[in-house]
Amino acid sequence: MTTRIVLVRHGETEFNAEGRLQGQTDIPLSAVGIAQAEAVGPVIAGMSPVAIVSSPLMRARVTAETIGRVAGVEVGVDERLKEVDVGQWAGQTVLDLHRNDPDYARLMASGKDFRRSSGETTAEVAGRVTSAVQDAVRAHEGETVCLVAHGFALRAVVVWLLGGGYPEFLRFGGLSNCSWTVLDRIGPNEAGRRGMDDRWRLRTYNATVL
Repeated sequence: MTTRIVLVRHGETEFNAEGRLQGQTDIPLSAVGIAQAEAVGPVIAGMSPVAIVSSPLMRARVTAETIGRVAGVEVGVDERLKEVDVGQWAGQTVLDLHRNDPDYARLMASGKDFRRSSGETTAEVAGRVTSAVQDAVRAHEGETVCLVAHGFALRAVVVWLLGGGYPEFLRFGGLSNCSWTVLDRIGPNEAGRRGMDDRWRLRTYNATVL
């Protein structure tokens, strides 16, 4: 049996619509985001997840609970699935950051991983989210697990599971609100035959209902 993970980004928030960084600020879903969660629920339910695990932040948790009601699966919460901590950058737009933080443009242009204000690096986010995914997979070998979280965090874990790092993270596109991404775990025999170091195959990336 294939072990599959389905990664779902939360629905839209007012901060998303305004282009503001949320980080770990607990922003609720907007009316649009609620509608997105209701639309994606039957799609994810159709993949027959045996478990749904969510970030504790409200926008992810409500999205997960909406999916869970359709799938008939109770939602668990894992603190490690939170979005990247952006420190004092939370609530600001990119234009605000260019105006208010002289280091922002330099860091973004460097091509190297960096700490977002007093918050986290990409590698730190990838590390904690990867550990959450690994624990979920160990608990449900040969089954499908759905994890509901955030755009930056999920993009990072996809890249790290596929054996990439920050350069590859920069090349991956961002994830849309209520998009889903699917990865299948590759058995050790198949991974060896293919000369692969990682054990995951990307099946779907950033799919949406609309």
